[in-house]
Amino acid sequence: MQTDVAPTRVDRSPRLTRWVIPLVLVLLGGLVVGLVVGGGATEVTIDEISGAGPIVGWGLPIVRLLATTAGVLAVGLLGYAAVLGPQGRKGVLSQIGRADVVRAGWIAALWSVASVATAMWALAWALGLPMSQTLTPDVISTYAWSVDSVRAFLIVGGLAAAIAVGAVFTSSVTAAAAWGALALIGVGLPALTGHASSLGSHGVAMTSDVVHAVSMAVWVGGLLAILFHAIRNDPGTMRALPVFRTVATWAVVLLAISGVGAAFARMNSVTELWTTSFGVLILAKLVLLGGLLLTARTLQTKVVGAGSEQRPTLIRFAGIEAMLMAAAAGIGVALTQTAYPRVEVQFPTNAETLLGRAFPPPPSAANVVLGWQVEPLFLGLAILGIGLYVAAVVRLHRRGDAWPVLRTVAWVSGWLMIVWATNAGIATYAMVTMTWHMVSHMVMSMVAPILLAMSAPLTLALRALPSSSGVRRGPREWIVWGMHTPFARFITHPLWVLFVFTVGLYGLYYTPLFAWLMSSHVGHLAMQIHFIASGYLFAWVVIQTDPLPRSLPPWGRLMLAVIAMLLHSFFAVPIMMSDTAFGVEWYSQVQPPWLPDLVADSQSAGGVAWGIAEIPTFLLIIAVAVQWARSDSKEATRRDRRVDRDGDVEMAAYNENLRRLAEDDARRAER
Repeated sequence: MQTDVAPTRVDRSPRLTRWVIPLVLVLLGGLVVGLVVGGGATEVTIDEISGAGPIVGWGLPIVRLLATTAGVLAVGLLGYAAVLGPQGRKGVLSQIGRADVVRAGWIAALWSVASVATAMWALAWALGLPMSQTLTPDVISTYAWSVDSVRAFLIVGGLAAAIAVGAVFTSSVTAAAAWGALALIGVGLPALTGHASSLGSHGVAMTSDVVHAVSMAVWVGGLLAILFHAIRNDPGTMRALPVFRTVATWAVVLLAISGVGAAFARMNSVTELWTTSFGVLILAKLVLLGGLLLTARTLQTKVVGAGSEQRPTLIRFAGIEAMLMAAAAGIGVALTQTAYPRVEVQFPTNAETLLGRAFPPPPSAANVVLGWQVEPLFLGLAILGIGLYVAAVVRLHRRGDAWPVLRTVAWVSGWLMIVWATNAGIATYAMVTMTWHMVSHMVMSMVAPILLAMSAPLTLALRALPSSSGVRRGPREWIVWGMHTPFARFITHPLWVLFVFTVGLYGLYYTPLFAWLMSSHVGHLAMQIHFIASGYLFAWVVIQTDPLPRSLPPWGRLMLAVIAMLLHSFFAVPIMMSDTAFGVEWYSQVQPPWLPDLVADSQSAGGVAWGIAEIPTFLLIIAVAVQWARSDSKEATRRDRRVDRDGDVEMAAYNENLRRLAEDDARRAER
């Protein structure tokens, strides 16, 4: 197996042991300090009913810290094998990468066991029972899947077990990257259950928690992997630093922003930073983050770009950074059991309690168009997407290459439409009325995706991103690889595109699935992501401004758009004509006083679905027809140029063939 570096190393395992013990002690020290200051391990008692006991109060954060640490280590080792470290040729793992994947498999097995243990301790904490009463078949079968945090850690245990088994058979960079992505999902999954909607700012808290957990895993896991290989003196460690610097920079930015969002969602004012135990722990994390940034800056100045002689400096500063991270991680786990300063909001009605906010006033143009509620997921994606696109355009212009202005305008406009549909006042009204939900749906699935597909983002990325040197895959190589996978050919098949874009509507709105998704913030976000992704896939295949794994002729794309328009009509017309309200399982529970008739609201939503869906699809059909005409015109122009240059060779050959056929017919007639 050939790699970009020699697979030799010098063992430094005793030195590695000297680093592991202090890291573990600092990790546990941060946890203990956080629990003592925040009171997170204190058992809760109600009247004469005793709580879960100190074994649960102290055991839960310890096993959760073990599970979190194992998840971060798995992410770091898999990321090093797939992205940072040396790689073999033709997508095969190097010897070092394969060893890292095996180590990640063993750690994932520990992660799986620790996650299941965390689930059991979390169940005891939620029920207020000692472990002896919790670990019984009746209690586990009755309550385990009903508690959100318990369910999350059980799922993480299953994901970690899959990684542990899959690592045994992994020999390619692609598979290592896939397991790394699955590990990131496992790290972020428990964060979905860390905030109640009744505390307010639920969307900000949930998104911030997930981003915080994932960015922390990327930064900390990558640093620990580099420190591990630097201590072992494995080849290729110094070459991984420039790549890690870029990854870590983005991770730190996301970590800081998400940390501010998470604190904002759990606190009432800035003064609570020094007047509450929760705020004091947040300040401690901020101090540690400042030390981390200072250490990382020093590390970058002294080591990045230097040769192997700077390895001792790398070990020293990376070790200090790992110590600070361990202390911050321990405090972070303690924060999950610390009481929030923000108190639960008491709403006057059960409908508003279920909704998680007060009813909005009757809809008006100002409320719907200009209102604002922050949904950080789509707002953050829009800022990131627009920023990367503009940066790529600027890079092209700096090297003298042109890029159509209208494509940039289309990209920015598409993301602004998504931000409007998810963050403006219409997002609030979409939760309580089917009409405005359908407007938001059609904007996300029909209007915005067409604008995004017209901007050709993949073409821009392939032109702006530099090619990677050596055998390591860079961002450009990953894009090219992804476009040629069987999975890419499958999802761009016309039948699959048509199924996802249109038939999925029937399964959503004509079944109880819609009400189930609307009843939770995660389900609602998943539905919105489906709208955007399915709409973009359809527009991407029909418009074809980007190179596709499966190219369709113009007549095929025209037929695809026409069939989609007809299926959308068949979907919308029954809603318009129905005497039964659609989505009644949800909207009847959150019906505001100013909406007396759910049936009329549902019929209006059908009209919106028919009107807004048909117009963009019709314009899409016109665009494909114009592309077809232009392609024929271009082909005719190319043929005329070929005739002028070489003569009409094809026509001459055709006439010669006809002459020969005529001569053959004449000879047969004579015989």
